[in-house]
Amino acid sequence: MLALLVVFVLALLTILASTGSWTPPRPPLPNPNGYDDFLKAAALLTGDVGNASALDRSGLAALVSTNSESLRLLRLGLSRQCALPADSAMTNTTGLLADLASLKRLAQLLAAEGRSREMDGRLAEATQSYLDAMRFGNEMSRGGFIINRLVGIACEAIGDTALAKLARDLSTEQARPVVAELEKIDRAGVTWEEVRRNENRFSQYQLGKGFNPMAWALARWGTWRSQQRAAMRHKRLVAHERLLAAELALRCYQFEQGHPPARLDDLVTNYLSRIPPDPFRGRPMIYRPQGTNWLLYSVGEDGADDGGKRVARSLSGTVTRGDLFYDSPY
Repeated sequence: MLALLVVFVLALLTILASTGSWTPPRPPLPNPNGYDDFLKAAALLTGDVGNASALDRSGLAALVSTNSESLRLLRLGLSRQCALPADSAMTNTTGLLADLASLKRLAQLLAAEGRSREMDGRLAEATQSYLDAMRFGNEMSRGGFIINRLVGIACEAIGDTALAKLARDLSTEQARPVVAELEKIDRAGVTWEEVRRNENRFSQYQLGKGFNPMAWALARWGTWRSQQRAAMRHKRLVAHERLLAAELALRCYQFEQGHPPARLDDLVTNYLSRIPPDPFRGRPMIYRPQGTNWLLYSVGEDGADDGGKRVARSLSGTVTRGDLFYDSPY
């Protein structure tokens, strides 16, 4: 009996919190809407882009060439304002999930394009493919719910992982514009607060359809825990991208000055527009020069400075304790 009472109280409190919290009115959808271009691009995409990493040079070139119209429409969408048509998505979650699966394939196509360009020695163009994948992951999340952001994070990670691997091969001339683009992506990034507000709207919509209080409360408890994990994934991606921008800026500084900077502040104006804050603690990333090298990292999900001990993945796929570097696993 006590357990039932607890569940009922939890349901009541959550209802009050959800319905009583004010959310700003949803802005009108952009017109034209880049999200529509993304959907058109995804509908035209052909080929097994999910296994593009197994293709040789000619196979990659053929895959990219075949999907040139999808790439054109995707980049057209990136040139426009984007927003999920959330009202219609709330009433058709099955269609939303199908769209998200299709959209993820576009990020894989951009990765295939980047890999093809790398094989041809066109590194600057390859970086653009990977940066576009990161921008796409962000823009396809805009106006969406947590599920949209999670797929967007996966798309951004595709581009970020490939770019981090390529970073060591970039010259100073190639790295500088990449740093500028990464900072631009960071400034335009979808915030977790935006995602949370959109998710609250979705919850209020579900409430209006009627519910079983006890079943709903238990579901909300599971949802709250899932939201916390999703928020951590969002922060982890933000940390990765900021670390990559700072890492490239440090390499440019060392090449031009002959030594690493004494502190991150020395990078500002000439190499970075600002010192990137660590999303896990709200303070600058940790930087320690070490002779001709350095340590640069985020404290990661545990919020503790582990002295530069790299975070690792467990066999189950969860992230263990440790610090995040620009090339740490997701």
